[in-house]
Amino acid sequence: MPQWRRFAVAGLMFSALLFFPRPSSGQSQPPEKPAEQPAAPAYDGEWWLSLGGWEQYGVISGYQDCYAFEYRGSVPFTKEIQTYIEDLNKYFQSDPALRKQTVSEALDGLRKAAGDQPTPAAPDSPTSAHGDFDGKFWFEADPAAELGFVEGYLACHSAKLKDADAKFSKSPSEYVDLINKAYNITDDTDDVDADKAPMKIADVLHRLKDEEPPPAKSTY
Repeated sequence: MPQWRRFAVAGLMFSALLFFPRPSSGQSQPPEKPAEQPAAPAYDGEWWLSLGGWEQYGVISGYQDCYAFEYRGSVPFTKEIQTYIEDLNKYFQSDPALRKQTVSEALDGLRKAAGDQPTPAAPDSPTSAHGDFDGKFWFEADPAAELGFVEGYLACHSAKLKDADAKFSKSPSEYVDLINKAYNITDDTDDVDADKAPMKIADVLHRLKDEEPPPAKSTY
């Protein structure tokens, strides 16, 4: 290469370094984006049809529990759980367009409960609240049914109660793990703790709701 061309190339490289300096190791870097929280299931027809039988069983169980004992809906569930599972499967399979509906909307339609309203709480009925959905039910349930129970309860809580009394921002699987801890259930547990067995799953779940932010301090 001729000497004059070497000088020209060197001059261009020097100019580039002036205009585009390399960042130093101490130069601040843009902050990393926080990890996104796992999105809650859509709880629609597409989601429902993707579930296995035990998870569907859990969904209906959890939905019923929330609907009957927390929302206190005016249209009771009068059929066996398996019947509702079969009805929902047939409904969503009959027309792909229906799969945009939520499970709550479909159950309302199938049960003719679109105009249901919450009823007043019955006085002095704590022993019957939430039926048999307690620690023993949870311990004996298939793991897929446990997940489904949480999903069904949260689907009802969101659709019917609009999450007015509690927020649940964790994923359903996280709540499953936390409920197991509350009942002291591990892979090696032979039987549920007798003292914890009477605790209702819904009561445990509500203890795990999001904490409300502290009230803002007055500036006056």
